[in-house]
Amino acid sequence: MPKKMVRILNDLINRCEDAREFYTSAARRAKNRKLKDTFRKMASTYESVIINLKEHANSLASEIEEGGTITGRASNIFKLLKARIGDTDLTLVRELEAAEGKTRADFLDALSCNPPEATRNIVERQLRILVETHDHIRNLKERLKNVA
Repeated sequence: MPKKMVRILNDLINRCEDAREFYTSAARRAKNRKLKDTFRKMASTYESVIINLKEHANSLASEIEEGGTITGRASNIFKLLKARIGDTDLTLVRELEAAEGKTRADFLDALSCNPPEATRNIVERQLRILVETHDHIRNLKERLKNVA
């Protein structure tokens, strides 16, 4: 079970790293100051989630005899968004909301694999944080729609 959980955590970490990278890049490119600040906060939130997941994954990996490490495939959802960062704020935020929703679904999928209690606890805590980021982006989308 630890190998499978490390692999699942790796996938979550990779998704979150892509999101952090996207938000960091978006903060540099955004013209609207409030949007820049929002993107910086999102990048920071994802950094925190990454640290927490990596710490737990590394503790699981150390239990694996052949010395599993934290590596994995990259997620493309946020990378695809990064390529479209020149779109309007509303279009960008709409796509962000969808990507945030897919990230949340990945965390729910991880929980559906019946992880050990310690893994379940860490994933649930990080999921609660990401639900807040998703809700924030959804609210931002609604505000931008009302302005447009």
